[in-house]
Amino acid sequence: MLPPHPLHSLFAARHIAVIGASQRSETLGGRVFASMLNHPFQGRLTPVNLRHPTVAGLQAYAQISQIDDKPDAAIAVCHASAHPGIAAACIRLRIPHLLCIADDGGYDGESLARLQKAAASGRTQITLCSADGFNLPAQNLYANAYSHAPEAGKIAVVGFAAGFCSDVMQYLRDSPAGYSFTVNLTGQLAMPLPWLDWFREDAGSHISIVQYPAQPDAAFFSTLRQAAQRKNVILYTGRSMCGREKQIARHLAERSGVLPAFTPDELRAAVWAAQMPRKLRSGSLHVLSDSEAGWLCDAAEESGLKVHRLPAVGRQSNALVWRDTAAAALQQENCRALLVQTDGGRDTVSQLMQLQQQSETPLYLVSLFSDGLFGFQNPQQALAAVAAQNSWQQLRRRQQTAAKPPHSPPVPPNLPQARQYAGNGRDFLAVLHLPPQEGQNLFSDGLLTYTVEPHYGAVLHAECGSRQSVLLPPFDTADARRLCRLFGQRKLAAALEQVLYSFNHAAYRLLPLRVVRIGVDSENSVMQTRDFVWNEDEGSVAQPLPLLPEAPFSDGRFFSARNGEILLIRHLLPEDADALQQFVRSLSDADRKSRFMNAVKELSAAQLAQFSRTDYARETALAACSGSGEIVGWAQYGCLRFPDACEFSITVSESMKGQGLAVHLMEELIACAKKQGYRSMCAEILAENTAMLGLAAKLGFQSEPSAEDKQLFTSVLTWQKENRRRLPK
Repeated sequence: MLPPHPLHSLFAARHIAVIGASQRSETLGGRVFASMLNHPFQGRLTPVNLRHPTVAGLQAYAQISQIDDKPDAAIAVCHASAHPGIAAACIRLRIPHLLCIADDGGYDGESLARLQKAAASGRTQITLCSADGFNLPAQNLYANAYSHAPEAGKIAVVGFAAGFCSDVMQYLRDSPAGYSFTVNLTGQLAMPLPWLDWFREDAGSHISIVQYPAQPDAAFFSTLRQAAQRKNVILYTGRSMCGREKQIARHLAERSGVLPAFTPDELRAAVWAAQMPRKLRSGSLHVLSDSEAGWLCDAAEESGLKVHRLPAVGRQSNALVWRDTAAAALQQENCRALLVQTDGGRDTVSQLMQLQQQSETPLYLVSLFSDGLFGFQNPQQALAAVAAQNSWQQLRRRQQTAAKPPHSPPVPPNLPQARQYAGNGRDFLAVLHLPPQEGQNLFSDGLLTYTVEPHYGAVLHAECGSRQSVLLPPFDTADARRLCRLFGQRKLAAALEQVLYSFNHAAYRLLPLRVVRIGVDSENSVMQTRDFVWNEDEGSVAQPLPLLPEAPFSDGRFFSARNGEILLIRHLLPEDADALQQFVRSLSDADRKSRFMNAVKELSAAQLAQFSRTDYARETALAACSGSGEIVGWAQYGCLRFPDACEFSITVSESMKGQGLAVHLMEELIACAKKQGYRSMCAEILAENTAMLGLAAKLGFQSEPSAEDKQLFTSVLTWQKENRRRLPK
């Protein structure tokens, strides 16, 4: 259903032209070519050099066009000013991929502009890299200026600042996992999206370390979220950040399902933890040591871990005593994991490692002789990894928790009136349904501060005592419950839901509202607006929209079914999770099988959270609601690969079959997909589902038997041919 990935030609290349290859070690071309020759590339390298007929004993050509066998890819390592001309030559020769490596000085404005023009108008995929370049260890391809030759493994690294990949490899030099690929992008063509897509689709990549960009956008986090649905992604800053920026980065990482890391120690711990078991039973971390371990337990508790200290094992105990004691600990019901610190010899370590392989409960070993995935050189390293594993677990738990319906339907703010009443605080807050301002400030132990940040748009900062939290729109009821926990008062839930609902509208459609401060008296469950700032001169100041997209706003559109029933068609919201579950339960067994390809009775918690939290930058979900508010139709599409294709699914209730609802929902989906920039829409349909195959044919889909499963048909609707001349967004 998908065309070859734009990066496929680079990763599968068997013949690479190296333009600017040199024998002079003081030049970039000399350093990169030496790095490539230090390890035998599993293919052919052809140097291109204007002055020399051979380079390092290999026949060289003055021009890339003179090479007898057209290369699969080209790597430019000459001066950056020559790269635009090389790009033009590669486009003429239809070489699929050009990788340009520049010294840390990078490109001047003119060269960048010419490269952008070449990338936008040619059929060659162009990647700009810093001197860290591109490494593909499985193919022994090391195109970098520093002779880095990382071992092959399953970690992918994508950076944007010069030196990022080098730093990461230095920090992880003791990690047991190698690298699937590393790339250090640079310049205005530093587009990470194809690389994150490649990581998502690449069977050899299990963990990705992605640098937090200086100015992230919605597309970046959408692609990050897609990659994190099946694999572990670590968002590493690699630069200094203030406390507030760190809080925003943490929230964005959580929304994307990725783990943030801000220091080398946090990065190392996150990588170790990403390789540990995903599912852990409840209980505590048991600590077994041959010395005083009180400090170790204290340090573990400070890291947020629940700890149980076992009696110490004598230093003179032999390997079998250690094994017997550890085996007994692993069998205890409340043992979530066992951390063993021992000065025993290799026999003891060998016995414990054998036990580790036989037990479903993780055993983490701290010893001078430790080796393997769960072996650590010091207890601090082990605790950091276990704490990071705990963070991974909490992240996945939050990702699998759906939002609840509101306590009461929130009241939509009247935005036109709010603009009229901006100079009248009382009426302004009333039409926005925000807490009123009183003549005298009430006592408050908590504070909500809504501000508009230059790069992120609206940001909500909450604080109560020493506890703080940062949230970004779009907000939902799960955010309101988080604030209730922060303020320690459940009675505030309904009021906070209304405040967040009003802030949602303001963040996307009332941009002159720049600041709102709301005091919170948690003991008496009262909120009061302290002040607000309205920027009347919208034209003089940039009005940034929120970084994350909301559901396209409208009051909904009505659909008249053939039986006369009027349905409301609207975008699905996180708060619709319970209604969506009821809809799935109400379907017949046959309809559920057609929709989910197996016999399910209801959605799992993870499925419910995933389906109800739609990323409206790359996805769309529509609900058809009856007059009573029940969902009677559900249609959505998810991203297969942007912008190549999205995959749709649709289900309507038994009472709505034959009423024209399915056609209407599909037409709406197709319109949304076109608007988002997709080129095609597809689905896999059971061969026995003749009604769905008929609907697809009616809408212009081309269906044919699946090459992988005879029980399936693949249906594809293409409205825009693949255009290699377009840059990915």
